[in-house]
Order: sequence, then C-alpha cells, then structure tokens
Amino acid sequence: MKLLITTKQIVLKIIKHLPFSSLRVFLLRELLGYAIGKNVKIGKSYINCNKVIIGDNVHVANNNNIFCNELLIGSNTVIHSGNVIQGGANFSIGTNSRIINNHYFDLWNNIQIGNNTWIAGRNSQFWTHGSIHTKNSDKDLSITIKDDVYIGSSSLIAPGVKIESVNLIGLGSVVAGIFDENQTIIAGNLSQVVKRNIDWRINW
Repeated sequence: MKLLITTKQIVLKIIKHLPFSSLRVFLLRELLGYAIGKNVKIGKSYINCNKVIIGDNVHVANNNNIFCNELLIGSNTVIHSGNVIQGGANFSIGTNSRIINNHYFDLWNNIQIGNNTWIAGRNSQFWTHGSIHTKNSDKDLSITIKDDVYIGSSSLIAPGVKIESVNLIGLGSVVAGIFDENQTIIAGNLSQVVKRNIDWRINW
C-alpha cells in the first residue's frame, strides 16, 4: 500500500503514540511495508524511511527520530532512547550492536556500523558532510565503523572516517581520517592511536 508523503507522516505520528509495541510493529508492517522480524519491540519512536529492514529480537526504545532512505538494523541490536538519525542517505547497523542515548547521526552520506559494536554513553555526533563544497564534491564522506568497535561518550566523528574492527575510541575523542589497524585504543583531539595490541573486549 503506497501512501502519499503527507499521509505517511500523519500515519507515522499516530503509530508513534499508540500504547502497545505489538500494535506499532503490526501497523508498520501492514501499512508501511516495513520488513520487521520476530520478537521486535518498538517504543514511541518515529521511523520514516523509504525502506526498512529490522532483524529478529531488536529493541528500539522511546524518543528516537529516524529519517533516512534505507534503514537496516541487524538481529539482537538495541537502540536506546533520544537518538536522532537524519538525512537522505542510508543507515545500517549489524547484529548484537548497541546505540545508547542521545547520539546524533547526520545522513548526508551513508553510515555503516558493524556487528557487536557499541555507540556507548551519550552525546556523540557522526557527520557525513561539511561545507557546501563538500556537499557538492565527489569525495566519499560516508562513515564506516566495522565490527567489535567501542565508541565512548561525547565523541565527534568527522566525515569520511573509517574504523577497522576491534578498536576502542576514548571518551570525548575527535576522530578524523582512516584507522586501518586492529586492536588499538584511539583517543584525543585530533585522535591518534595511543595503544596497540590490546583487545578492549578482554583487557578493558
């Protein structure tokens, strides 16, 4: 069932304020055509994307605002409250990952987050554009964060950042560029590798 944009917005606002997650999930499937897996819980959040695929056992808490082209959430992932994911590009997050509270994701370009990755704490920002010149250029300003990455609170992630698997980003870091090593701790403003050969999942 194809809805006009204005009608879709009204329907989504009504669905957001319904009292039961099961009813919200049912209507998002049936009226909007969102592909939503089993045992999914969606709180009072607004999800307005052209294409939505949500895996099994996903929990999206209250007060999230998600506007994008394509949204992909892997199984067993949790998005806590107060997050904004906004823009005309695509957002994907893998399985067993977490986004905690009050983070901001700018989707001028795509953002891809891997499996078992944490956007921890609060108030991190992820930017995929800069000036009007970067908006109009062919430079790849998408953000890629691979598997088993931990990003501490209040980090700022610049356009075009790539972070390899099994890395930890320290609290309050300003991250720019490409980090293609594994098992490092990255911290500072501007961020750099401050420790190597350490697996944060075991030693932190």
